[in-house]
Amino acid sequence: MRERPWYKPLVAWFESQNRFWLEGEEERLFRLVTDSEAEWVKAETERMQRARKQVRDREIRPVKGDCRIRVARRERMEEEEVLLWIRSDRRLTVEQKDTIFEEEEIAWFRVLIQFVGDGWKIAHCTPEAEPVEWVRPPRASLSEPETPPVFTSSGYDRRRSVQYANLWWNGYNPKYRRFDVDCTNYVSQCIHAGGIPMDPSPMRDRGWWYRTDLWSYSWAVAHSFHWYLTKGGGPMRAVQVSRPQELYPGDIICYDWDGDGRWDHNTIVTAKDPLGMPLVNAHTVNCRHRYWDYRDSYAWTPNTRYRFYRIEG
Repeated sequence: MRERPWYKPLVAWFESQNRFWLEGEEERLFRLVTDSEAEWVKAETERMQRARKQVRDREIRPVKGDCRIRVARRERMEEEEVLLWIRSDRRLTVEQKDTIFEEEEIAWFRVLIQFVGDGWKIAHCTPEAEPVEWVRPPRASLSEPETPPVFTSSGYDRRRSVQYANLWWNGYNPKYRRFDVDCTNYVSQCIHAGGIPMDPSPMRDRGWWYRTDLWSYSWAVAHSFHWYLTKGGGPMRAVQVSRPQELYPGDIICYDWDGDGRWDHNTIVTAKDPLGMPLVNAHTVNCRHRYWDYRDSYAWTPNTRYRFYRIEG
């Protein structure tokens, strides 16, 4: 294998993030970067500190953290500088109230590595969405498991919705277009898989619908989907509740990262932790059984607002 001296600090960077989550050790991280005072390093440190605080607040015990990385593309290769696209597959195992469960996430980064002084170091690491053109079709063997329907009184099959969410959290159903920002498209598919019929309209700013060549804004745009839930009517009846504990698997959480009234992200509840708090699946940064508040996210800010919707048909 051709020597890749820049690969060792790359692996060490992601391993150190894992160690920080498990043990709270941050000193090693600073030794791996070209400038520990850079704004991106400060932001990353704050994010990981939020993640550690989330661990304490939830009263969970980190058991194990696995992170596998893959160099997806070498964008620039020079003698003393390398720019890479990296895919990170992370699985976290935690214990809460004598219950063991896992959270998974697939994230993409552009990483700039430079030779400084006597070695290679991380000059910048930026989270990115996976380019649409890189997405591979799902394996042909993958199919939806058959289970008896469990409808609510309104006809919404929560089990089917959650099944679909868990089947496609790390992949893309070829029956649907994949978007750069895919969170709402994914959530819409999950709800539709649970038996909620589309709300067709000849206009894209009306209803909630998808066709091969066209779709409503509410099907694929986070802000439009939020307002579709809010206004009510149509075949999808959603009731806003005040607390996350009131949600069940198959329900929806909307996120306004900056608190500016523009709703940016949607997730679907797929499980509850032992304290009754929602665990969610999502796309864009694909994840399974992530804690609902996203405090460990790059997108989260102190101004983040949430809205909680129970789907009743």
